[in-house]
Amino acid sequence: MRLSIIILLLVSMLVLSPHSLALELMAQDVVTVDEPIEDDLFASGDAIYINAPVDSAVVAGGTIEINAPIKGDLIAAGGKVEVNSDVGGKIVAAGGTIEIRGDVARNVVLAGGQIQIEPGSKIGRDALISGGNVYNGGDIEGKLWVGAENFQNEGTAGDLKTEKWDHEKERASKRGIGMFGILWILGFLLTGLIILKVFPGGMYAVDDEIKDSPAIKALIGFFLIIGSTILILISMITIIGMPLALVLLSLFILALLLANLFVSFSLGRWIAATLDKDINDIVAFVAGFIILSILFVIPFVGWVIELVSISLGFGAILYALNRKRMGVKITTGA
Repeated sequence: MRLSIIILLLVSMLVLSPHSLALELMAQDVVTVDEPIEDDLFASGDAIYINAPVDSAVVAGGTIEINAPIKGDLIAAGGKVEVNSDVGGKIVAAGGTIEIRGDVARNVVLAGGQIQIEPGSKIGRDALISGGNVYNGGDIEGKLWVGAENFQNEGTAGDLKTEKWDHEKERASKRGIGMFGILWILGFLLTGLIILKVFPGGMYAVDDEIKDSPAIKALIGFFLIIGSTILILISMITIIGMPLALVLLSLFILALLLANLFVSFSLGRWIAATLDKDINDIVAFVAGFIILSILFVIPFVGWVIELVSISLGFGAILYALNRKRMGVKITTGA
């Protein structure tokens, strides 16, 4: 199963989660939950530690540790995700390393480089796992589907289906589309340079939004993407709404395609500022674009980085458009 299918599953399960609209939003470098939260928690940061019970959690960060029970669902994306307590709903997680040590009442969907379901853990229903190295030492009541380079099973499952990744075949396929991929990337690079030359104010406006609370913008952008998709699908139901749906779909696709270009510009400017280098905007954009393109092809976690980048860019674009609509003055950098 391809990673695109895994992404689709992650988003689908998130949309279908029966959460209420009330929530607790936390975004900072280190997020620590030491008091119970009888609500849905949305958190992002370099490190996230949940040390007290919460109703449900949607978290994204570098290091994520779940050390207290979660009543409902857990949705997590990060460099390292550790679930050391019980989850009353389902788990949907993506990351470089994922470790499950508690019991999970419902389904589990995991995608990452290193994935471990430790001995003593129990999964109440099915488990779908896609990763590089996968270890199962737990007890899975339903079906266990695993697609991995290496899989070690010392636990139990109601039904087991495995698929070993054939990287030789995958590399051959990539060679076949290599030239198309290069032209595609160059096309986006050229598009970004044209936007920067013709509409520099737009670039600066989105850059201002990205620099202002990027973690929150990425999280909100992710949910705006889901909401926009639902709105477009609803509009397509009737003939009257079809023209509106087509217009919204065109704008939606355009925003998604351009999102990474704005993030590339911001990344290049941020790197230049961090290194205390005075470089022009074109060099900053090209540098950010190259670095971002390299990050996207990192095995197992590259697509997570791309998803975060698209969400950040999409959220920042909508924030910038709303700011312009309200007549707020846009800052143009040097």
